[in-house]
Amino acid sequence: MSVQISVTEYADAPAARVFDAAASMDARALIQKHGPLPAILEVEGHDAPWSTIGEVRRHRLSDNSSVREELIGFTRDKTFAYRLTEFTGLFAPLVAEARADWHFTQRAAGRTRIDWTYVFTPAGALSEPFVWFIVKLFWPGYLKSALQRVKEKAEETGQL
Repeated sequence: MSVQISVTEYADAPAARVFDAAASMDARALIQKHGPLPAILEVEGHDAPWSTIGEVRRHRLSDNSSVREELIGFTRDKTFAYRLTEFTGLFAPLVAEARADWHFTQRAAGRTRIDWTYVFTPAGALSEPFVWFIVKLFWPGYLKSALQRVKEKAEETGQL
C-alpha cells in the first residue's frame, strides 16, 4: 500500500514564472535539511533545469545517503513529475520507490497555486508503518519549506 502526502503553496507570480522557478531551481537550494530529513549536498548527472522526460540525476544527501531521480513527466508551465529509486541509507530498506508530482495552476492574474504530491511505495508490509510515520510526521514541513523557497524565487524574479 502506498503512502501519500500533498502540500500546497500560493505564489504571487504568473504560472509560467513559478513553473520556471521550480523547474530551474538548483536542487541543493531547494531541498535543505528539515528536522531529521537531510539536505541535498551534491547533484551528479543532469544538473540543469528539468526539461526533457528521461533526464536522470543522483542526489548525495547530508546523511551520507543518495537517491536516483528521473524526470517522468513534463508539460511546460503546468506540471512535472519524477520518480525516486535506488535509495541508500535509512530509506533503502523502507522504500521501493517514490513519485513526486508538481502542478501549477493560474488562480488569478499574477497568482499561482503550486501542488506538490509525493507517493511512496514501501519496500514491504513490515516497512509500511515506518514509511507512514516518517512521511506523515516529517515530510509536510520538508516540502513546505522547499515550496517557500520556490515562492520566494518566483516572486523576486518579478521584481526589478
